[in-house]
Amino acid sequence: MRQLHDFECQDCGEILEKLVDTNTRACECLCGGKATRMIGMPTVKLEGISGDFPGAADRWARIREERHRVSAKKSYAKP
Repeated sequence: MRQLHDFECQDCGEILEKLVDTNTRACECLCGGKATRMIGMPTVKLEGISGDFPGAADRWARIREERHRVSAKKSYAKP
């Protein structure tokens, strides 16, 4: 699979982006030097209002509702 990665040249210090295979660790820079792959920043998306991860509040509400249903069934079943 090919992905877009950042590479930093060891000779000139230039940072370039290239579409390469996931196992590629180095490539050739425009200056002819060796450019090594940099660790990229992960993409994190948070909800604008709560600051939670998308769907986290919905998941919490579903789990809470299911627990209430289960406890209601248990309390109703007891004589």
